[in-house]
Amino acid sequence: MRFSNQFDSSKATNIWDILKWKLGTSQKKIKEYPTLKTKNDASLLDSKQDFICWLSHASFLIQLKGKRFLIDPIFGNIPFFKRELAFPYGVETLGKIDYLLLSHTHYDHFDTSSIKQILPQKPQLILPLGMEPYLQKLDKNASIVTLDWYQSYRINEQLTVHFVPAKHWGRRTLFDTNRALWGGFIIKSNKHTLYFAGDTAYDTHFKEIGKRYTIDYALLPIGAYNPQFFMKHHHLNPQEAYQAYQDLNAKTMIPMHYGAFKLTDEPINEPEAWIDKIKEKHSADIYKMKVGEVL
Repeated sequence: MRFSNQFDSSKATNIWDILKWKLGTSQKKIKEYPTLKTKNDASLLDSKQDFICWLSHASFLIQLKGKRFLIDPIFGNIPFFKRELAFPYGVETLGKIDYLLLSHTHYDHFDTSSIKQILPQKPQLILPLGMEPYLQKLDKNASIVTLDWYQSYRINEQLTVHFVPAKHWGRRTLFDTNRALWGGFIIKSNKHTLYFAGDTAYDTHFKEIGKRYTIDYALLPIGAYNPQFFMKHHHLNPQEAYQAYQDLNAKTMIPMHYGAFKLTDEPINEPEAWIDKIKEKHSADIYKMKVGEVL
């Protein structure tokens, strides 16, 4: 089985555009910006209060109502890409992970080495439809819940996880394109609603999600967008992320998916400089977290 829908951007991925990108000149002589700021005070992770901790790239540690959610963990390097900054904490300092959420099968979101370090804790896995076989290869006894778009998993009376659409796709080998669904997550307590977008290009799904949920914090990707002719089908640039934040009618935007890996052609911290200009221009409630910061 393969997943195909109106938000499937694998159709915009072909060998000729990849060759045009890789054989072009846009990757040469790129001026780099300063590296991201980090904050790694592990004592902050001992808090009993609700918090969001950005672990770099699209990895987050979130605590709500005493439960810890780890999303798309990447502790080290990934195939073909080395980290540009260190992971802010030792894995042992992250505490007991109650729920492990994975958004899709691409290597910079689904890292088997990192996941293997968490699985001995026996977290509840919350995954897109079709991803179960990938995790069963790592732990045949893992506790797994799979969700379709707009399906939900109720943890208790105060906590629910919803899976929501994204304009993207998934693949780990040449032969498993879209064998698993892709998307984002809404994590909702009786006090806070957080939206993690995963990887996504811009489309109408943001307005639909905004109609269904009252979002306090929108965790939106802003990096990996050049060259535009190719990447616009798969990722948001900072301006598109700001438009998505408006479509969602979210209270606060938290940028992510930049600064840790040089995946595409833009200077590694250009997204950061661009989102700073957008925040200043629009006086927007954009909270740019330090890597390792606990909010």
